[in-house]
Amino acid sequence: MCRFVLGVALLAVLVLFAVGALADDVCLCGGQKSDKDAPVKSLTTRFTYKAVVPELPAGTKSLDLWLPIPSDSQWQTVRDVQVSSPYPYRITQEQKFGNRMVYVRVTGQGTRDKLEVAVSFIVERKEVRVLGDNGQVNKTCSCSPNCNCHHCQADKTLRQLSLQPETLVPVGGRFLTIATEVTQGKQTKLEKIRALFEHVVATMQYDYKRESPKLGEGDVAFVCDFRKGNCSDLHSYLISLARSLGIPAYLEYGFPIVGIPIPDPLPKEGKIGGYHCWTWVYDEQVGWFPVDASDARRWLDANRPEVKDFLFGNLVLERSAVAVSRGRDIVLNPPQKGKPLNYFIYPYAEADGQSVKVNWELTYQLLP
Repeated sequence: MCRFVLGVALLAVLVLFAVGALADDVCLCGGQKSDKDAPVKSLTTRFTYKAVVPELPAGTKSLDLWLPIPSDSQWQTVRDVQVSSPYPYRITQEQKFGNRMVYVRVTGQGTRDKLEVAVSFIVERKEVRVLGDNGQVNKTCSCSPNCNCHHCQADKTLRQLSLQPETLVPVGGRFLTIATEVTQGKQTKLEKIRALFEHVVATMQYDYKRESPKLGEGDVAFVCDFRKGNCSDLHSYLISLARSLGIPAYLEYGFPIVGIPIPDPLPKEGKIGGYHCWTWVYDEQVGWFPVDASDARRWLDANRPEVKDFLFGNLVLERSAVAVSRGRDIVLNPPQKGKPLNYFIYPYAEADGQSVKVNWELTYQLLP
């Protein structure tokens, strides 16, 4: 049985927090902003993503490489996509979540050499702010509840998909028991989502020392007992609890350009060491909004509880500088021969249908 504690102190905290009441005047460099009417922040960044297949088994006849690239959304615009490849390539999109990728196939003589493919792109990213002061909602869609436009129909499909179990993310069972206990007495769906968020932050630890033998896998049954992990682990647990209550939720992967706390000034360029991810949840009154329980835990560890609160309904721009993909159990386009990918944020390659090692490097440059 998964071990968790929801103590009296936490219950008191939940009572004190007005649901969705977040600090629009949070300053990540210390102190607080004095101008509450300040415009929403944005970043314009050029990313360069390189994938290298260093070696292949002797006798390889074909090599397939998929390199993830971001898509446009309400929060970001992707432009000036440039691909450098010694072989023909295609930009494709998988069907389940709509994730995009550069696809390269090599046959014959080319399979004897090291393969290196690079893609660069510019991302204009707005700070994601859905919930503001006093629970106000920054509306993201003006459509009516019964709208049948393409956007709303696609959204309905995403909501249905975001209620289903995944290979490592179960729904129901003991996770329904936990979610029901955590949200006891909460009336609205938004109150329940807030209670789940606070529960994950209070009972899970961020694995700074990388001690978990399943770090990053998002294996909810394991994480529930181990009570420690990275962003993928903590958010998968949160998603399992939410879906068990019938609340749509999905995982989105992207890249930060800095760590925690945010340096001031921001480095104008640098090398990115790994991904970051966050959860999107759905409430009928609010629509889709993000929660970042993993970084909330980290900001709490850094003695910045006001940023933790901000991350219920909003994202820190520098920690979500680009969103690249979403979801688990991904079948690429064209489909890989191996099993569905647990997530798709790093390059993936197969030699004659067998997974092979891919080295990657991601750099960024802030633009004016």
